[in-house]
Amino acid sequence: MPPDMSLRHAKIVCTLGPATDDVKAMAALIDAGMDVARLNYSHGSYEEHARRLAAVREGARVRGKPIAILQDLQGPKIRTGRGAPAQIADGATIALVEGSAGSVGSNESIAVEYPGLGADLHAGDVVRLDDGRIVLHVEKIDGGRVICAVVQGGALRDRMGVNLPSKRVRIPALTDHDRRDLEHGLSLGVDYVALSFVKRADDIVTLREACRNAGRPTPIVAKIETPEAVDNLWEIVAAADVVMVARGDLGVELSPEQVPVAQKEIIGSCRLQQTPVIVATEMLQSMVESTRPTRAEASDVASAVFEGADALMLSAETAMGKHSHEACSMMARIIEQAEASRFYAPPPSEPGRSTREAIAHAACNIARDIGARVLVAFTESGGTPRLISKARPGAPIVAFAGDEATLRQLALYWGVVPRLLTLPSMPDTDTLVDRVTQTLLEQKLVTQGDKFVIAFGSPVGQRTPTNAIGVISV
Repeated sequence: MPPDMSLRHAKIVCTLGPATDDVKAMAALIDAGMDVARLNYSHGSYEEHARRLAAVREGARVRGKPIAILQDLQGPKIRTGRGAPAQIADGATIALVEGSAGSVGSNESIAVEYPGLGADLHAGDVVRLDDGRIVLHVEKIDGGRVICAVVQGGALRDRMGVNLPSKRVRIPALTDHDRRDLEHGLSLGVDYVALSFVKRADDIVTLREACRNAGRPTPIVAKIETPEAVDNLWEIVAAADVVMVARGDLGVELSPEQVPVAQKEIIGSCRLQQTPVIVATEMLQSMVESTRPTRAEASDVASAVFEGADALMLSAETAMGKHSHEACSMMARIIEQAEASRFYAPPPSEPGRSTREAIAHAACNIARDIGARVLVAFTESGGTPRLISKARPGAPIVAFAGDEATLRQLALYWGVVPRLLTLPSMPDTDTLVDRVTQTLLEQKLVTQGDKFVIAFGSPVGQRTPTNAIGVISV
């Protein structure tokens, strides 16, 4: 029997890595609260990703809980080559030299795997390495060499990330490398695909077409991590299925004081367009080493919950941290505590003009007025549970579907409890209600005397868009 409903509405995304490499570790993460497993294709081999995905699937089967798999494509990430000096000091002069994958630098130069580097940089530009920890100021361009003054130095290593002024980067959001990775991820059956360094809505369209051409239409997560993406936010949110506030690279190109404002704007735009939103990056970073987060980190998690985030993400904490399942458990406890607060009032989305949007909001209002124990959505595509989720009802949302892929996608949605329900051929409304009621009772989601609200498409079993609401007394 599946476990009872979680008290938690906001979902948890856990990045997989060496710290979570077997079924036992996956089961521990699921028990700790993982709802979505992230495969970061910036690191790891295809064999490692396949093994981790299989471990998640097996852990989810054992625990009886649908877990979504998110493939995170690397995108046009620019990196240094090999052979750079181990350390550069503040005030020193260093040259950036353009090259291809595997390029080698010297004691006086850093190889950058970006053809056209000298043409795209200008004197006065700022180049940042290693998530902004090293800052270089471009002094002049000398052929293919970019001469820089070291504003903020530090230790160098191979394959460090390089942030150039993003408006001049000519690499497409979906690179040839990404297309190969996408083919691999889709062949494994991932449930979501995240696109890095999105700049405009057309980037999402390109990825969606690539998924369709592969015969595997898959929901798209748009990672907002460039100033251009913030400028084009409304159109990107409209084009994507889910949005991620990727604060790592976003915090490199924006000043620190701008990032919280951008986060608020992104979450608000997603609320208005009824799009799920994930807040990511360094949420419990100290737990990579420590068994406890800092007070600031705990407040950061709680603040994202109060702002209305649908999900929160752990990165290095679960991928390579010493306390991976403790970090997930801690995040779950912080979320639950925030949601139990009398100050927790997640802002609902505004109902749109479509019948399904009106139905979703009406179902939430009815559930509130009659004190319904749960709010049920019977779905084939997951669209209605998403709209009900964004309306932020007080009652838990039990989403029934007959397709396991749909159930896994539902695992990302705020407040949604995915449950498998198969119907006989040619069912009618009475059959649907009877089967739903029986399942809710068996799984102890309701008891005798409870009421629940159900939203569904009528006639039942004909892929009819949601157009009906029922109030059921158990």
